[in-house]
Amino acid sequence: MIFFQMSGLRIIPVIQGEVIVSKRLKVFGVLNHAANQYEMLKLAKKYPVKFCYLENNVRRWDRFTPRPQPETWLTKDEFEWVTHYQPGEYDVAILHVDQQHVDPKIGKGHLYRDLNEIINDIPKIVINHGCPMWDEFYTEDMVINGGEIQTARGTKKLIGMKEKIGDNFMVVNSYDAVGRWGWGYPLIHGMDLNEWFDLPKEPRVVIALSPGGLDKYYNRSLLTAIKGAVKEKSGIEVMHIQINYKAHDWQDYREYLGSSLIYINPTLDSPMPRSRTEAMLSGCCVLTSKYHGAEDFIQHGVNGFIVPDNPLSYAAAIDKLINNAFEGAVQIGQEGKKTAQKLFNLDRYLDDLYFIISEVAAGRRPEWKGEKIWPKSENVLTSDNESKEVVAK
Repeated sequence: MIFFQMSGLRIIPVIQGEVIVSKRLKVFGVLNHAANQYEMLKLAKKYPVKFCYLENNVRRWDRFTPRPQPETWLTKDEFEWVTHYQPGEYDVAILHVDQQHVDPKIGKGHLYRDLNEIINDIPKIVINHGCPMWDEFYTEDMVINGGEIQTARGTKKLIGMKEKIGDNFMVVNSYDAVGRWGWGYPLIHGMDLNEWFDLPKEPRVVIALSPGGLDKYYNRSLLTAIKGAVKEKSGIEVMHIQINYKAHDWQDYREYLGSSLIYINPTLDSPMPRSRTEAMLSGCCVLTSKYHGAEDFIQHGVNGFIVPDNPLSYAAAIDKLINNAFEGAVQIGQEGKKTAQKLFNLDRYLDDLYFIISEVAAGRRPEWKGEKIWPKSENVLTSDNESKEVVAK
């Protein structure tokens, strides 16, 4: 039996509780996290969706990512840039925030605030890419709940994330982020497995991390110490992509990453770092911190390494892998690649994303009931005890 539900000003046919869209859902959006949105836009190739992105001067595609411009690989029925929001034209909006959006002085915060006020005729999904840690400026409680701050002009109210999000449907990037914020629906990223290059490995250690800001969140002091310890112990320079190695384009970035033996991720509160998954899909041997569920899919010494927050631990592991267990590191990288291909694939991500978009567009608010993409009862690894022994000796 077919009945109809209102979504904004559009009517969406529904059959037995599932949204069956007779024409493309129109999704209004704005650029914020280009690497994330590059994968998101692929939804239009699998499901009847069209993305309409606002042109703006705060965030521009070619300034934030080497990934292909949307209009070069999506048709006009799948994507277009628009100059303004037009009420009545769209079914759902997707906006973006992170903890820095609570600061009224930051430009991307203005963009979210203005669009959130303007868009009031359709449901809004807000993807929160961060966590409440921003110790350099505010306590976590203030980031979440707001409060009063002292400025040169006197006391001023800081609007916390809870008030900023309001009744919008918030999506977060890891399961732990749900608990860190106190609410949210987790959506774990996925990527096209065929886009990543697993090339012959060179004795190189790399990291791809935002070049500045959120120092404790990204654990930048530990990263600086790791670079020094690795240099002292092994004579190797940790190559920080986009700082001491500038990728010329999308092809160059993937080739450089894919030919690197080791990738390190010492972040403290970054929810499910995308660059770590990119490294796993590229066959790099990943050394990572334990946070945001890494221990759920990284088995130490089998498909990667969980490393303590200690620069000497990173330096010792890197020295052993490069100088005494190079082939073991390659083998562990291959196991990590298999894990990433199983868990972080594009089809699973697009299915999860479309479920959220279609549910919210139909006026429903899906609830997360604790399920994860790695079942507790199932070992997601294709473990090889020999690889564990190579580096354990």
